[in-house]
Amino acid sequence: MKAMHIAALILLIALPNMAAAATSSLSFDALELNREGRLSDLVTDRATNTITLDNSRLYEDDAPATGVPEGYDYRGVEWKEDLVRGVVAKKILVIDDPRAISGRLLIKMIEVKDNMTTLTISVNGVEFERPASAVATPMAKQYTVADWDRWFYIDLPVGALRAGENEIRLSSDSETAQWRVLIALEEEFKRGSLTRIHHPNRSMKSSDGGRSFSDSKLGTTDAVDGEYSIRISLDQYVPSGEYVSPVIDVTGCDSPLKKLIRVDKIGCRFDIDIPEGGSAATYVRFDDSPLTDSPGWSDWQKVDNGAQSDFSGTGRYLQWKTTLSTANPLVSPRIKGLQIESEWEDISPNSGLGLAVHVDRNGHVVRSSCPFGYEDLMHPGLATFRETYKLDTVTDGAKTEFDLMMRLLNWAYRIPVTSNQYSWDWNDVPIAVADENGMPKLQEEYSGRRRDAMCLYSNQALVGALLAMGYQARHINIHSEGVSGHEVTEVWSNDFNKWFYMDATRDYYYFDPETGVPLNELEIHNRLLEHVPRVEDWRNPVALEYQNQLGKNVNIGIREGDNPVSIVEHGTHLIEIMGHFRIIPRNNFLSEPLPVPVHTGATMWGWDGFLNWYDEKFPKRWEYQLQTNRAQDFYEPLNQSEVFLSETDSRGVLKVEIGTFTPGGLDCFLVKLDNGRWLEMKEPAWDWPLSGGMNTLEVRTRNVRGVLGPLSRLRVTYNP
Repeated sequence: MKAMHIAALILLIALPNMAAAATSSLSFDALELNREGRLSDLVTDRATNTITLDNSRLYEDDAPATGVPEGYDYRGVEWKEDLVRGVVAKKILVIDDPRAISGRLLIKMIEVKDNMTTLTISVNGVEFERPASAVATPMAKQYTVADWDRWFYIDLPVGALRAGENEIRLSSDSETAQWRVLIALEEEFKRGSLTRIHHPNRSMKSSDGGRSFSDSKLGTTDAVDGEYSIRISLDQYVPSGEYVSPVIDVTGCDSPLKKLIRVDKIGCRFDIDIPEGGSAATYVRFDDSPLTDSPGWSDWQKVDNGAQSDFSGTGRYLQWKTTLSTANPLVSPRIKGLQIESEWEDISPNSGLGLAVHVDRNGHVVRSSCPFGYEDLMHPGLATFRETYKLDTVTDGAKTEFDLMMRLLNWAYRIPVTSNQYSWDWNDVPIAVADENGMPKLQEEYSGRRRDAMCLYSNQALVGALLAMGYQARHINIHSEGVSGHEVTEVWSNDFNKWFYMDATRDYYYFDPETGVPLNELEIHNRLLEHVPRVEDWRNPVALEYQNQLGKNVNIGIREGDNPVSIVEHGTHLIEIMGHFRIIPRNNFLSEPLPVPVHTGATMWGWDGFLNWYDEKFPKRWEYQLQTNRAQDFYEPLNQSEVFLSETDSRGVLKVEIGTFTPGGLDCFLVKLDNGRWLEMKEPAWDWPLSGGMNTLEVRTRNVRGVLGPLSRLRVTYNP
C-alpha cells in the first residue's frame, strides 16, 4: 500500500521532548487494496481499478464424488453412461437466478475415437446439437485422439434457463457408444465432502427414448446410482464476498521502527459504489499493536460507506473489512478506494538521539485468501513415517536444509510405492521392504529417467517425508488442456525463503540459471507465458499446436542430480503442460482424513476442493469455482519473523513485537542481541533496552520439529 502524502511534523513549541502535532493523509486505490488484502469470492478488475464480486458462478451437484469410484477400473464402463439409440440421460440442476451475460454447459465425458455422431442436447425443452469434435472443432484433438475423458464446453442458450429446476437431456442416435457421460457414484460423496455426503438424486436414465426414467439404475449395466457429471457455468456475479485488509499504520510510516505518538483523530472514507440491488457492510477496528492476534484490538465498528467516519482515542493501527452482496447477478458493488486522514502528536522520548533502524532483512507475513490446512508437525502418524522409513538415516550428514531436502527427493524417487488410489495417509504410500541392514530397499535405477508407478504416489511419499522431518510441503497438479497432466510437490524452503517445485517421479527441480535459486510452479509457468503466443482456448489448445516447441525455449535450469539418464528431454516437455495448475488447499490428511478427491489423476480433475490458478493467457476453467490469479493466495510465506519496533515512554527502550505464521506448531522465537547467545522467547513481544551506538537484533522462528525459519536482522543506532 502506498501513502500518497504524509505531512511533515509541525513543531508547536521549539523545546525538546514537547509534543509536536502532525497530520497524515493516505489514499489507496483498488489495485493497492488488492495487493495484500484477502479477497473471498471477490476479484480485482484491473481495467476499471475496482474490486467486485466474483464474476462467474458454477452450478453443480456431482463434484464431491467426481473421479474413478473405488472398486471400479478407470477404463471400465459400469460407472459411465453410453448414449446409444434409445438412451436419454436427464439431469436436473437448480439455479437460484438465471440472469447471466452468457453461460456454458459442462459435461465430463468421453468421445470415442473416430466418432462422427452428433450429441443432441435440450435445456428445458430448447434443443440444440454438439457435432462430433472432428467436425465442430478439428483442432481440439484432445477429444479425438485419446479414449480418455475430458470436460466438454458447450455454449448455452441462457434465455432457456429458469429459476429453480432446469432439465437437461442428452442423447445420441447411434447403435454403438460414441459418447459416454461419467457418473459420480453415491457411495463416493462421503469421501469428497463433509457436508454433501449424499447425492441429491437429480440424475435419471431412460432406456425407452425418454418415455420413462429411473433415478437409481444408471450406467451401462443399469447397476449404479449417482449423479451425471453435468454442470452449468454462468457469467454472473456471485451473491456475496468479503474483503479483509492488512493492518494499516495510519501515520503512513513504512519503517519497522515506530515513533511514540498519541493519536487524536482518525477519519476514514470508504469509496464503494453500490448499485441498485447491491449492498456493502463495512467495519473497522483499531489497536496500538500491528499484530492481528493482539488482544488489544477494539471490537469491529460498522461505518457508513461513502461518508466520512471519524474516530478518536484509537490506536495507530487500523484494519477494515467489508462484505459485498447483490440481489441481482448482473450487477456488483465495487470497492474503488479508501482515504484515511489522521491527526496525531509526536511524543517521542528519544528526539535528537539519532534513533534509527537499518534493516538487513525483515520477514513479512502475508496470508492467503484461501486458508490452507497445514498438518500438525507433531502428529503421531508423521513420527511413524519417520521411523518406519529411517528418514533420520536417509538425511544423516546433510550439510544444509536444502541438502536434506535433496536426499528426501532421491529417496522418494527410489522407494517402492503402492497404487492405493483411495488413501491420503502418507504411511500407506511407500512399501517398506527391509534390506539386510534393516533399511527400506530402494530401487537402484530405472530403464529411463521416469520411475515406475503413477506420478502421484512417489510425490505423496515425498510430501509425507518432508512433513515428517518438519517441513511444510503440498501436492500440486499441473496439466495442459491439449495433452495430459502431472502430479508434483512444492515445499517451503527456509534457506531460500520461498516455495519451490520438486518432482519425485523424475528426481529433479527447476532453477533460475542466472541465480541458481529453485523455482516454484508459478515462476515456471510465468516463464512459459513469455513464449505462449496467444490465449489458451479449448478449441485449439496451445500445447497441441506448439508441442515440443515451447519448453526448449524457456530460460530455465533443470537439476540433473546423480542419475545416469538425463532429465532435459523430460523436463522441457513437462514445462509445456504447465498452463493450468491447482493445489488441494491442505496437507493435514492425517489430522483430517476427509474430504479428499476421488482417485485424483486417473480422470480429468473435477473435484470442488481444488484451488486453481488462472491468468490472461490461461483463463478460468469453468468446471471450478475456487480460482485465483493472486500469487499470495498460492504462495503465502511461512515461518517468518516480521519485526516491529516501537518506542516506549522510557528513553532508550523499544518494544519488540514479532509477527509470524509458523504452521504445524511454533516452538519459540530464537533471539540474539548484539554478540550474545541465542535466547528462547515464547512470547511475541518484549522490551529491548538499547545501548549506546549500534544495537543488533536477530530473530528467527523454531518450529516444534526444531526446524529454523528465515533469519531477520535489524540494527538500531542510539546516542544517549
